[in-house]
Amino acid sequence: MNTRDASNLVERLLGLARHVPQKARNIFLKEIEVLQNEIAALNRRAAEHLHACRVLEDETLLLRSRAAKLAQTRRRLLEHLRRDTASFRKFREAIKISRGMRSLSELPALIPSLKNTLGVAEIGLVLCAEEFAEYLPRGITSLPGRDLSRQIPKLLPPPSGRPFLGAARSMPDPSLLLDPAHPDHIRLLGGSCFVCGLRDKFQRDRIIGAVAFFDPDPGRYTPDKATDFLEHFCEILSSDLVNVRDHEKLDRERTIDELTGAPNRAYLTRHAPRMLEFSGRKGFPVCALFIDLDRFKAINDTLGHEAGDRVLAAVATRLKNVMRRYDIFARLGGDEFVAVLPDTDLPEAETLSERIRQTVAELDMAETTGLNTPLTMSASVGIARLMPGENLDDLIRRADADMYADKRGDNSPESPA
Repeated sequence: MNTRDASNLVERLLGLARHVPQKARNIFLKEIEVLQNEIAALNRRAAEHLHACRVLEDETLLLRSRAAKLAQTRRRLLEHLRRDTASFRKFREAIKISRGMRSLSELPALIPSLKNTLGVAEIGLVLCAEEFAEYLPRGITSLPGRDLSRQIPKLLPPPSGRPFLGAARSMPDPSLLLDPAHPDHIRLLGGSCFVCGLRDKFQRDRIIGAVAFFDPDPGRYTPDKATDFLEHFCEILSSDLVNVRDHEKLDRERTIDELTGAPNRAYLTRHAPRMLEFSGRKGFPVCALFIDLDRFKAINDTLGHEAGDRVLAAVATRLKNVMRRYDIFARLGGDEFVAVLPDTDLPEAETLSERIRQTVAELDMAETTGLNTPLTMSASVGIARLMPGENLDDLIRRADADMYADKRGDNSPESPA
């Protein structure tokens, strides 16, 4: 029963009260009053219930709105998580590629792998020439430290030195990290880039180079983008470059003769056995030359050891120049040198030995030593062809014996076994 029906009922009961005998009318009216009070109480409870329902409806709408917002936030967070996970995997793979570098000569192949892994159009790299140039292959840019220290602060202004993010055209000098001859140069200049300085891991305030990531999308690298992964990767790349350079430097010091710059005995014993083993499996001929300088002791005794050192360095340089790129050439010590010649038989070895004798004989002693001297020098060269089952020591020993035969004037090389 609604409020209106209850009111109509009360009115009807009041109308009937006129027909109730006087004796019972007061009792009847009291009952009507009780009924009116109960109806009023019911009406109040109904109003309260209606208010509570409206409050619940409002709260339901609010909760539904909040639930929709939470669902939207959840979707957004899941999308961020998906992107962050994908980025983490990309950078983990990029770090794996960087950590797998064993020589700076691998950089021309490593950079395209990083481009593919990170999904960037181009990577620019420049390194300090004094620190890296002698270890870098062709195609990797290096600049003198003074030029680098002048250019990098323009890109990464102090005191923060934070990475540069923004339009590639707005870089102070895009050509520092983006080759103007690049086939996509114009399109990349119209895009965006991220540039980070590479720091020496042992001296954090020292810049050793810079790396840049270029993308034709102007919105990919903007100042509002987070760069934690990129900066972390650049720090690892910088550390790896220094580690590899230091390893190559130590390796070179172990295998390069300090006086002449020629490979030393350690280099010979490291690399020549592999060549002999490969040639043996493939059936390729291998010859060894044992080179000894004649009358070198007279130069040392007459002109002094400093002059003798100059002569040795000059001879080593000339001998390296007559060798082929894949020959192994080394200084054994003193005035003795060895060359191991793959895919070379006795006639070719004899031709090379004559070139060596001529090269040494043509050395101008006065120009080399800086002293006026009539002294001259020549070379004795021994030749040995690798025999089946022979090792490096045996091969060199026979070439050494043939060299002494050459000194005695017996110039006929040994015959193959």
